Amino acid sequence: MSKLDEPFERADLVDKPGIHGARWWHEGLAEAPKDVSRRRAIAIALGAAGVAGLGVMFAAAADGCSGDDHEVARKRALDLQRDFGWSFGAAAESVTFNGESTAPFDRAALARMATDLRPGDEALRAYYAPALFEAPSAQPRLVAEEDRTPITPLRDVLRPIFTPAMDRAYRSGKALASLLLGAGTDGGVRRDILVVVDLDGPEAVAFAAGAASACDPVFVFDNWPHPRGVVKSHLTLAAAAYYQPLFARPPERRRAPMIVLDRQRLSAYTDDATQFDNRYVAKMPSAAALSELGVRRVLYVAPTESDTLESPDLNEDFVSYQGRMINVKMLAATVFAPDLGIPKPAGDTGDWPAYYYGGTAASHGWFWVDYPWEPPPPPRPPPVEPPVQRPGKWYVPALRATPFSSTTLGAPRPMPPDFGTVPVVVALGTGVILGAALSRSGSWNRASGGYGG
Repeated sequence: MSKLDEPFERADLVDKPGIHGARWWHEGLAEAPKDVSRRRAIAIALGAAGVAGLGVMFAAAADGCSGDDHEVARKRALDLQRDFGWSFGAAAESVTFNGESTAPFDRAALARMATDLRPGDEALRAYYAPALFEAPSAQPRLVAEEDRTPITPLRDVLRPIFTPAMDRAYRSGKALASLLLGAGTDGGVRRDILVVVDLDGPEAVAFAAGAASACDPVFVFDNWPHPRGVVKSHLTLAAAAYYQPLFARPPERRRAPMIVLDRQRLSAYTDDATQFDNRYVAKMPSAAALSELGVRRVLYVAPTESDTLESPDLNEDFVSYQGRMINVKMLAATVFAPDLGIPKPAGDTGDWPAYYYGGTAASHGWFWVDYPWEPPPPPRPPPVEPPVQRPGKWYVPALRATPFSSTTLGAPRPMPPDFGTVPVVVALGTGVILGAALSRSGSWNRASGGYGG
């Protein structure tokens, strides 16, 4: 049975300028018996309207609104999701979680995520972007005039994940933490070094979890997941749910600042009919702010040794740091690797294998040779140079043209056209949002299914 043959039931009687369907149309439908089919109800309305409106009526029945009383406009994705729900425009769709964890999971803890994962140091909270961690508990504030499909709360959909890539990133973070702790004084840690982690979301969270004994994570995740999201931030959120108990523990000491970014924030976007543009740019502290925090060095953690440039939205920030005598170097996360020559101990609790700089226990201390930032006294015996490529130690940020380049260094960062926005259908007379224009098939939200990781 087609939708036109289904029983007609009026959900709302709309009598506003700019909302699709004029008064006579709604009156005609309202007068139809409740159990009459949609096809019959439309016929009744057509009879009330007369033959003069025949062409307009068929267009309204087919497309949901006339082309004369609405327009398509672009709105900021995060604003739309906060107003209408995380899966706005795709309420019948969902997300999937590759690597779903089987460990016990306290779903009620999701309500505390934004608090549990905020920086311990109040001086760093000004740079915290908790939007992603607020999404599970958020409730829609509005309902689109022409899309009243109920949205399943994100907290009911979310599943923690734990993947082999996350495990490697976690162990790499622990290896870096051991270096920073070993270089501390009086039981403290080096706080003059800002670590900037720029890995794919789940690995970035895992690296921060591994480094949490020495580093105070400042998460900058300024978007929400979406079933058609360009940025697969549901996986980042799922990784955060897995490590939430660790981040919620009170820190034992003051720690070095660490900015944590999702490298997928600038993912390629090609088609607004099938994709939801939930991209965003990193928001970094200014050079002056870092100086006030006592930061004199920045260690930028990229995925591999083949990554020799910073992400485009970080270029001007890093150049400005260098201009203020804040030394910026790059480090490949893959330079940390296990020393498989160390046998697995009896009764291992999961800490084996430990990761080391250069892949061996003997080369671990060579980090301070490659990054000679007031290193601690050399260990005995002296460290051995790693046999792996380490181009990051030679990295120096240089100004280059990017989609985020400003005309003057330090000026507000421009955005590419329509970056981080999605198309919506807006009523001309009122400006009311009728629905998301995510599909060109006639109706706005016909597709169903899942969007995987």
